[in-house]
Amino acid sequence: MLSLLLQTEELVPEQVGEVIEAAKADPVLAGALIAVGVATLGLFVWGLTKQVFKAALFAGLASAGVWYWYFNIR
Repeated sequence: MLSLLLQTEELVPEQVGEVIEAAKADPVLAGALIAVGVATLGLFVWGLTKQVFKAALFAGLASAGVWYWYFNIR
């Protein structure tokens, strides 16, 4: 497992350099990489926003339930 990790660390910088050179040489590839990067960033932010909204909604409902219980049932 350690040897695989060491091999991966050695290959990654070379592959990154190759991708950068290929993107510099081909504007279509550069555009595709930028489009995919922007789309995945947008999906990431949308997912975070969606989760924050769900958490806020749950907290609000839980708070309302506790206050209702405290003033009416107790």
